[in-house]
Amino acid sequence: MSHGIAFLVYLWFLSVGWAGLPLLPPEVCFPRVISEGDKGSVPLLPWRWMTWNLQWFPGHHPQSSSEAQSQHIQSVSLLLGKRWPQVAVLQEVLNPGALQRATPGYPWRAMTDFQRAGDEEEKLPPQNIALISQWPWSEVWVIDFHRLPLAPDRPVRGFLGALFQDDQGRKITVYGVHLKSNRGGREGSAKRRVKAIDYLRWDWERRGLDPERDAILLGGDFNCSTRNPEFTEDTIRALVGGGWALADRELGWPEGATVKPDPAGRFPAADFDHFLLSPGWLKVLGGEKPRVRILSGENIPSDHYPVELILRANFNPPAKHPVMKRGSDRRGTEPP
Repeated sequence: MSHGIAFLVYLWFLSVGWAGLPLLPPEVCFPRVISEGDKGSVPLLPWRWMTWNLQWFPGHHPQSSSEAQSQHIQSVSLLLGKRWPQVAVLQEVLNPGALQRATPGYPWRAMTDFQRAGDEEEKLPPQNIALISQWPWSEVWVIDFHRLPLAPDRPVRGFLGALFQDDQGRKITVYGVHLKSNRGGREGSAKRRVKAIDYLRWDWERRGLDPERDAILLGGDFNCSTRNPEFTEDTIRALVGGGWALADRELGWPEGATVKPDPAGRFPAADFDHFLLSPGWLKVLGGEKPRVRILSGENIPSDHYPVELILRANFNPPAKHPVMKRGSDRRGTEPP
């Protein structure tokens, strides 16, 4: 085949977004581990979760002053210390040192190390995903899309995965996501988000997981709404149609909003930040509904609101639940 014909074939593949072809394998790698505490005994799985897009952390802007960064770090640390989630998935993290300063009470911390894509603005710093935990993880990994060929439906960045396992062998797999929203128009961005969900399926199949059987939790900024009829894509709807539960489904509006309206009036409030639970986890819950709270208000130090999720993660838990005491690596007790 001549070079000219080969190049035309390559362009054709790009134009159809590799439709109908098997997914090209992404890079599977380790995250940047900021700290790991003493594992010790793990009698129970975590049950209090949070997802929060911190908005260009630290500083609220890709090029922010040192004063703005310090204020952002302090305000994020104050909210996390007050709400005290056992595990939090954080988006738009730029600096591992800032993350470390904002989360001194969390002994287990990891962060992706994404790069800007070839068709993105090179001057902007990469927005990373971080996981902070009071609970020790058994494994933590990253699926990175950077090496995938540039195509109309190429997903952006990647996602962070972690496995939690207790002393009885019970397991939870959590994925932290931040799906892209502002390239290629609404239709193009939707294709990228849908393809990112395809790669989530690829990864849990790679790991031998079955959503019908296993406890899998997806949390993060999906950059698409489940309430706005203008968002018709299958990013979340396909998962819900397959038996996954949208944890905030029963929240009304505007209670379900997780993104503040744009001060300049360009964008209304939106519901982009979610938790989704696999059918296998719903079987564990046995009809018990997950409790979701969105921490809204003008004093939240981000353009996104934190989303809290509380659910029973353990079979037949004892009368007292161990939790990490603040600022330590020891587990105390808390009523279930």
